[in-house]
Amino acid sequence: MTLFIESLVAPNGDALINIPADIQTLLGIGFSDEAAQVVLTRAFTTAKLATVVAGRRAAYAREADPMYLEWQYDGTAEKEKDWRAKVAEIKARFPLPEDK
Repeated sequence: MTLFIESLVAPNGDALINIPADIQTLLGIGFSDEAAQVVLTRAFTTAKLATVVAGRRAAYAREADPMYLEWQYDGTAEKEKDWRAKVAEIKARFPLPEDK
């Protein structure tokens, strides 16, 4: 599967959209090797974050949201604890990439 960069400004100032995230394409557009590596790193980091966020959202909707509604209905500390534990489990399963 090819990763695409949604929007990018080329070294000559042109605004580009949906550029394949590969070194040869970026070099062909006019990026230096170093600048192309920076663009690729940013693109891969963005894609990884999007994947993690989508996984979390799906898990929250499927697993944690029903538990939240149970807690809201019952109002017990035990249900709140169960819900918070599920949220923590989901966050551990889908950790956000570290900022560097």
